[in-house]
Amino acid sequence: MIVCLTGLIWIAPVKAESLAKEDAAAPQAVASSAAQAIQVLHLQNPAHYAGIQIGDVLQRRITLSVPESLQLQPDKLPIKGVQRNGIELRQVQETHARQADKMVYTLTFEYQVFASSAQPVQLALPPEQIVFTSGASVTLPSWRFWLMAQLPDRMQPAKPTLLGQHRAALLDTHPLSLGLLVSGGLALLGSFILLYRNASWAWLPMLNGPFAQAYRRLQRLPATQEGASRAALAMQQAFNQHFGQQMLASQVPMFVAKQPAFAAYTDQIQQFYAQSNTLLYGNQLPAAADYLQQCKMLTRQLRSCERGV
Repeated sequence: MIVCLTGLIWIAPVKAESLAKEDAAAPQAVASSAAQAIQVLHLQNPAHYAGIQIGDVLQRRITLSVPESLQLQPDKLPIKGVQRNGIELRQVQETHARQADKMVYTLTFEYQVFASSAQPVQLALPPEQIVFTSGASVTLPSWRFWLMAQLPDRMQPAKPTLLGQHRAALLDTHPLSLGLLVSGGLALLGSFILLYRNASWAWLPMLNGPFAQAYRRLQRLPATQEGASRAALAMQQAFNQHFGQQMLASQVPMFVAKQPAFAAYTDQIQQFYAQSNTLLYGNQLPAAADYLQQCKMLTRQLRSCERGV
């Protein structure tokens, strides 16, 4: 009888201890089963892992598929604005959608780099814990990248390394300027001379004398008898304008005395009057082309005298 009681005493603690171990293991089994039901559909890290600079924004995105019985716990997500090793979590975005009997969660983590270094250094985006109900969780692993070197901490002054600036040697432009000035003056003088001698513009008073007008009319006349007669009349009209009245052949000396500029052509003027009287009143017709050419030549010479050339 005593032996049996002793056996019962020793058996009872053993069974109690076994039941306690089974009760403690039950929640762990449930949590392990729930974690296994979570599937990572997509994980996207930044496209570049090198050349990152201070101020750059990096983004990570993870897509999870979980049973409907599991729900994301937003209060367990990392807090916006927290800084870890010079990297600040700027924003956390969460979206979800139902697909069949599953819930699909998409979480986007946005970071900004504030760390700086004088030498290239390797940093890492921190791991993030994503917790669901019933204790199930998924860890977003860390992601390493290289931070580009910034300006050195000890900067050297630039002034000692500057090279002195020297003015370029100037070319002597005096001979060129003098030659250009002389050439321009000669060209201007030549232009005025050509304009004065050959221009026939009526709007210039000094170039629009009676013989200048007669010369312009002679240039438009045809080489015919009628043209020769009109040329003689045009020249006589020019003489009349200079003389101040109707001028006859016998009055050529008086004309030259009154207009000394034409004295050099006294003989040619008397010859003109003799030929024009023969043409107009003697009915003797000279060669029209030759006579017209003589009239043009004499009129041009008298035009030069008129202009004082």
